[in-house]
Amino acid sequence: MSFVEILFIGTIVMFMMGIFVVTLVILQQKQVIKHKFELKDKDILLQKERLRSALKGQESERKRISEDLHDEVGAQLSVLKLNLNYLQQNAQPSQVDRIKETKEFTDTIIQHLRFISQSLHPQALENLGLDHALDSFCSLMNKNKSIKISYGSAGNEYQVDKEVALNVYRVVQELINNIMKHAEAQLVRIEYVASANGLIIKIEDDGNGLLVASFENSRQQQGSLGLKNIESRLNIIGGNINFVRKSPKGTIATVTVPNFQPTK
Repeated sequence: MSFVEILFIGTIVMFMMGIFVVTLVILQQKQVIKHKFELKDKDILLQKERLRSALKGQESERKRISEDLHDEVGAQLSVLKLNLNYLQQNAQPSQVDRIKETKEFTDTIIQHLRFISQSLHPQALENLGLDHALDSFCSLMNKNKSIKISYGSAGNEYQVDKEVALNVYRVVQELINNIMKHAEAQLVRIEYVASANGLIIKIEDDGNGLLVASFENSRQQQGSLGLKNIESRLNIIGGNINFVRKSPKGTIATVTVPNFQPTK
C-alpha cells in the first residue's frame, strides 16, 4: 500500500471520527436542552399548583367570612329590625320619625352586608352556575346605582367546570371594580357566550378608555394585584384576556377559555 493510499484512508477515518464526535455533541446538547425544557415545564406546573393552592385557601377564607356575616351579623340585624318595628308600633308620636330613620338606616346596612357577603362568596355560583351567578352579580351591582350593567347570555346549556367558573367570576368581578374606579363609565355591557369551541365573556364599557392604563399602573404599585391577579387566574385555567380601546371612547375586554367544560 502506497503512502498516498495510507494518507487517504487515514483522512477518511479522521473525517468519520470527526463526524461521530460532532454527532455525539449535538445529541448531548439536544438532551441538555430537552432536560432544561422539562425542568422549566415542571417549574411552571409547580408555580401553577402553588398559585392554585393559595387561591383555594383564599376562597375558603372568603367563604368562612361570608357565612359568618350572613349567619351571625345578618341575624342580629334582623332581630334589631324586628325590635324597631315593635318600638315603632308602641312609640310616642315624637319618637316615630326617629325610629323610622333608624329602620331605614338598618335596611341600608343589611343591603350593604348582603352585597359584601355576595362579593366574598357568591352562592349562586355553587347552586346555579356561572351564567346565573354573573347575572345575579350584575343585578346586585345595579342596586348601587353608581353604574348601569346590562347582561346577556347564550349557550348556557353548556356546563362550566367549577374551577373555571370561580376564576372567571373573579376576573369579571375585578374588571367591573376597576371600571368603576378608573374608567368613569356610566354603562357596562357583559355578554356571555358558551359553545363547543370555548367560553367567551365580553365586557364593554363607555368610559374614558383608561382601563388598560390603570391596570398597567397597578403593576408598579406595591401590594396592588390588578391585571396580575387576572392573568394569574386565567393562566391556571388556560384562558386569556384581550383589551381593545373603542372609538370614540370606552374599552372592550374579552375573556376567552377554550377548555371550560368539566372533564368526564
